[in-house]
Amino acid sequence: MKKGFTLVELLAVIAVLALVAAIAYPVVTNVINDMKKSAAESQQRIVIDAAKYWVSENDTVLSDTVGDIYTLNVSTLKEGEYITNADLRDLEKSNIINTACVKITTGENKYTYEFIKNCQ
Repeated sequence: MKKGFTLVELLAVIAVLALVAAIAYPVVTNVINDMKKSAAESQQRIVIDAAKYWVSENDTVLSDTVGDIYTLNVSTLKEGEYITNADLRDLEKSNIINTACVKITTGENKYTYEFIKNCQ
């Protein structure tokens, strides 16, 4: 009697592996996308926190007029060492973001901050 697997047994194993892959692929893809989204949100929070720190040290530069808008570039935050990590990345396209900024809007006794990925 010969030892080994029959063609039917091999096809059954391949079918089971294909089924497992078909189930696992969407789950893994969703996990990766969720992690990218979470990392991008974390990166934005870091930049906004750095902008808040910059404002606390440079608030005389900003106007007291309600509704005034000031744009703070990430390069300014890097130069002032408010951001210590070397590069911000667009996690969807995997390239470095050089044009990001924080839009600071003056309110009554407060500022609102908005991260903008592409400032022109």
